[in-house]
Amino acid sequence: MKHNPLPPVLLGMTLLFVTASAFQNGLPADFWQWRHQLVLLSGVLLMTAMSLAMLLAARPAWLERPLGGLDKMYRLHRQLGIAAGILLGTHWLIDLSPPLAFSLHWAEPVVRHAHGHGGLSLVGSAHQVGQWCAWAMLAMVPAALLRLLPYRGWRRSHTLFAPLYLLGAFHSVVLMPASLWLTPVGLLTAVLLLAGSLCAVLVLAGRVASARRHRGELIACEVLPGGELRVHCRMAADWPGHRAGQFARVSFDAAEGAHPFTIASGEQDRDTLCFIIKPLGDYTATLADRLDAGQTVEIEGPYGRFLPPEASRPQAWVAAGIGVTPFIAWLKTLAGQGRLLTQADFFYCVEGAERAVALAEIRAACARTGVRLHLIESGAGARFSPSMLPAGCEVWFCGPHGLARMIEQAPGVPCMHAEAFAMR
Repeated sequence: MKHNPLPPVLLGMTLLFVTASAFQNGLPADFWQWRHQLVLLSGVLLMTAMSLAMLLAARPAWLERPLGGLDKMYRLHRQLGIAAGILLGTHWLIDLSPPLAFSLHWAEPVVRHAHGHGGLSLVGSAHQVGQWCAWAMLAMVPAALLRLLPYRGWRRSHTLFAPLYLLGAFHSVVLMPASLWLTPVGLLTAVLLLAGSLCAVLVLAGRVASARRHRGELIACEVLPGGELRVHCRMAADWPGHRAGQFARVSFDAAEGAHPFTIASGEQDRDTLCFIIKPLGDYTATLADRLDAGQTVEIEGPYGRFLPPEASRPQAWVAAGIGVTPFIAWLKTLAGQGRLLTQADFFYCVEGAERAVALAEIRAACARTGVRLHLIESGAGARFSPSMLPAGCEVWFCGPHGLARMIEQAPGVPCMHAEAFAMR
């Protein structure tokens, strides 16, 4: 999904707010009116970004097709987090701007008369809650985006965004002018706040994607020559099956939580799933020592839209490292269905043939399906270049981000499909 829906959404909310504000109040006449409107606008945009981020955190299945799969949803979720951090900083700075305006002689202090409120003031509480949320989020957003915590700590701390969102929603509901709620931007904001609040409750209750969680049994695991771990799981009868190229969130340990792994099985292997896991972090590096046949596995999914293209199209598949796993599933599925792809070239980039994942299986499946395999061994001095791609073909890629950018920027590549598999 090359189109990013975030800018048009924020622009649309801005136009709706400006229209409503101009209709109700006219153009701001002085600093205080400008400040008031900009505080409201930045708040509306902030809660829009946070509401959409909370919606994506709930992993709704109905959004996968329009957004291009859960991997693209996670990428958009990250972009929304960045936007929320910027908008929060902007909202706070505008609110704190009077001292600067006084020093620049843009405005004079306004004397406010105190009104007696018996007990706690709802407005005062909303202001105080807003400050607490701002401090917490301005600390947590950079930590989450910069990956300062290991995965387990990141996963647990990320859940704290749900209560912070609910407090932010309270702040917004109390402080937004009543007249604004009856405008299109107010009604849309209300819908977003309601949807975001429901999703936040799901997160806090641990019920996100509960209908897509399935039990499995670990039946075998083996360490491959390249150090990858191949795991086979027998699924319970409620497993709905998967499409070749999809992935699942797999939990071998409840304390660690789920990690996303591509399913390396063909579609015909409905009862048994295969995952090939590369030791990329502290957890996956020691996973082989943690697993035992017979233990229970929780598998959530399937997810993803990285599906095999039509056989009639000229196409090139490019895989590097562990990015070969969706193509293994493609080849197994096509071979099992007896389908031929005479216009497909598969470029598999590896350090050496002896360390390639399931190379014998890949060669056999390519021979059965008519896919032309090109093994590119960097250890032997070979390097992949976009100039190797057949002219006018569509490219399907899974591998490092740098190689993806090189292909995308190469002339003569009409279309490239790739997974955004950075899940945090």
